[in-house]
Amino acid sequence: MRRYTAYALFIISLASFSSANAQQDYFTADRCANCYLTILENAHVYRNVEWLKRGRLLDAMDNIKYSLDRFPNHPIALQQLSEVSQLMKNTSLGVKYFERAVTLFPQYALTRAQYGLFLVSINEVAGGIERLKQAIEIDPKHPAGYAGLAHAYAKKGDLEEARAAAKKARELGFNGKLPDGL
Repeated sequence: MRRYTAYALFIISLASFSSANAQQDYFTADRCANCYLTILENAHVYRNVEWLKRGRLLDAMDNIKYSLDRFPNHPIALQQLSEVSQLMKNTSLGVKYFERAVTLFPQYALTRAQYGLFLVSINEVAGGIERLKQAIEIDPKHPAGYAGLAHAYAKKGDLEEARAAAKKARELGFNGKLPDGL
């Protein structure tokens, strides 16, 4: 009888552990050496660098999906998703996960900016501009949002808007790469 009780308690603890860790907000998650986020990052997010060096895109994508199923707005996993989904020529998977992240956690400018940059990179410039504008609306002092807009407008061919966005990004402290001539 004890064996069955112990087994039942183990199953219940697994179920509560997995449901407790499903769809958590990355930005409010606990951060400590033995916290779930840290364990997940070490086992799945950071390991992708190794998989990508070895050309193991499927392994990397499995890790990315696992990570984003638990922390839909994890910024590193979303960046990896953007890159790997394009390498695998499966951008619809990228759109699916970005949409989920923005739907579950609409309050974060960074997530919307990442989504906007992803859309621009897959030539959905209008959608990318829309998401980047949403990011700036949420956080008007988000330099990466303006830098992303500069790239999007340059790709669209609207150099006047691209210059204005690049100028604002620099004013806010952005020192990354902007489109040539801006």
